[in-house]
Amino acid sequence: MWLVTLLQADGRISYADIARRTGMTEKTARRKVSMLLDENFIQVTAVTDPALLGYAAMGLACITVDGAVNTSELADSLSAISQVDYVTCTTGRFALQAELMCADPGELQRVVDERIRVLPGVAQVEVLAYLRLHYQQARFEGVLPGHGADPEGVRPRALDEIDRRIVSLLAVDGRAPFSELATALGVSETMVRQRYQRLVASGAVKVMGIANPLRLGFRSTGWIVVKATANARSADIAEALTRLSAVTYVAITAGRYDVLAEVVCVHHEDLLSLVDEHVRAVAGVASIELWLYLDLRYKPLQPHAVQSG
Repeated sequence: MWLVTLLQADGRISYADIARRTGMTEKTARRKVSMLLDENFIQVTAVTDPALLGYAAMGLACITVDGAVNTSELADSLSAISQVDYVTCTTGRFALQAELMCADPGELQRVVDERIRVLPGVAQVEVLAYLRLHYQQARFEGVLPGHGADPEGVRPRALDEIDRRIVSLLAVDGRAPFSELATALGVSETMVRQRYQRLVASGAVKVMGIANPLRLGFRSTGWIVVKATANARSADIAEALTRLSAVTYVAITAGRYDVLAEVVCVHHEDLLSLVDEHVRAVAGVASIELWLYLDLRYKPLQPHAVQSG
């Protein structure tokens, strides 16, 4: 668990630092990290604004199924679609949700119509299109003793071409040496190192270990979807939710709901307290629904050209 903790805090932490902080040898640290990656228990990648990786159209496909379908098998079929990076099986109004990352609205529509609606067992599909992916923080509350979630998280930032290429390379391999990145970009290693540090400091990117929260013991994890009051600003509600340490992901959406948030808690009592004492108290919240995760499948987001290939 400590190894996952360290990689969530900094996916580029050196093997020497891992050894020093855990008491294991550097050789053992290297072997254990490789094992975690090979077994797909954790994936080290760049958490960033998907638009920087070529995705201009994003959304959550909320799926109603017929009574005879095996939801686990349907989740596998959804996960096999290249434009799907996250599939959740939940309680609540919809049995499954699939997050879609597409180059443009036309591609998103084609995926929904030609790849999802036609799957056996799919009864209806409702898409919550993302107007803005407002906040990402995939490091879970309480993973490091004495540390909550980073209040800044990852947010959209304007970047120049070199920075965008650095982010794209780190999305493919978050632990790639700076020397390799410099060679691929045709610039100096010092430039790459300095730009990476600025990217992290600005909140444009965070290289970290991504793990399934259910496998780490966070059993009360799910989507909270919010309807705003008539005079409320969705952006204000979204920003208020980012200040809750159990919130790991916030999107402003079009459709039935105005704001979508992922929450990660250990126990049901923690989740109940979060919803009743904090989420419902946010100014402008008219109503909420909670879709508790029963299972999930996650794929690290690759640059669009790599993903499409």
